[in-house]
Formats: sequence, C-alpha cells, structure tokens
Amino acid sequence: MLLNANPIEVRPAVLSDDETILSLWQTAARWLQAKGIEQWKPEYFNIGQIKEWMDSGAEIFIASIDGEAVGTLLICWTDPSVWEELNSEDAGYIHRFAVSRTHTKAGIGRYLLDWAEREIAARGKRMARLDCMADNTALNSYYQSNGYVQVGTRHWSNGWRANLYEKQLTNGY
Repeated sequence: MLLNANPIEVRPAVLSDDETILSLWQTAARWLQAKGIEQWKPEYFNIGQIKEWMDSGAEIFIASIDGEAVGTLLICWTDPSVWEELNSEDAGYIHRFAVSRTHTKAGIGRYLLDWAEREIAARGKRMARLDCMADNTALNSYYQSNGYVQVGTRHWSNGWRANLYEKQLTNGY
C-alpha cells in the first residue's frame, strides 16, 4: 500500500539527471555504511559510471512525487558478470535500486519493484532478477517478502557473497 496520496511518476533518466541519480545512490550508500552494511560505499559511485551504464544499454529510471526524486533503479537486459552461467535473455536484471531516505516506509520501494516487474514483462521477459549481498539480512528478507526466490549465491575473490534472486512474471503482469 502506497502511503503517499500523490502519484508516483516513473520516467527514463537522461544524462542531465546524473547528479540526482548520484545523490540517491550515495545517500543510500552512506545509510548502509551507518548501519554497518558493506553493500555499497559512496565512493563506488560517480557521474562517469552513470554514463557507462547508459552507454552499455542499461536503462535507468527515476521515480518522482510532485517533481521531487524519491527513488531510482536500473534495468539491464543481460548480466553475465554476476549471473555467469545462469544469465538468461528471458530476464530483466534490476540494479542500483534506491529509495530516498526521507521517503522510506511510504511504499515507494514496493511500488518501484512492481513497476520494474511490469516493465520487464512488457518487454516479453519471463523473469525479474536482482542480487544483494548475502549478509544484508534485511534486504534479503525484503526481496523474499516481495516474491523473489533465491536461486543461487555468487562468490567473489574479495570475500563478497551475493545472493541471486528471481521472480517469475506472467504475460498479463
């Protein structure tokens, strides 16, 4: 249930949105760090990275309420670097999902996941996929409570582990 009475508008980001996107990502990263979660760090993100994502075919979206950016996410149509042999052209991959800290608990995250799932299904894909650090128990629980099923865990040489999640979508999503 969306707690805010004003409608959320989700639109494709353009390069001039780079500062807004960067701010949402870095603010989320600072919050995660303050909670002792090493999933994101503010220095991981920069303006050049946003352009690289866009140039690679990823689509970045911004959610706004009354013109104020309240969230962002990006959708990739392939993700072999994380999903390796499980990578599938039948999936859309959700990344860089962040909600403004001033708008948490308002249902915006659930709304954005629903929106992304509809967008992925509209492109003819059967699955929405995402990943998160295995030790981020709150985020793992959040994705599971929203219908995502863990289908694997990816291990990196630096010790990081990410759980891989997918949700089956229907044509009439």
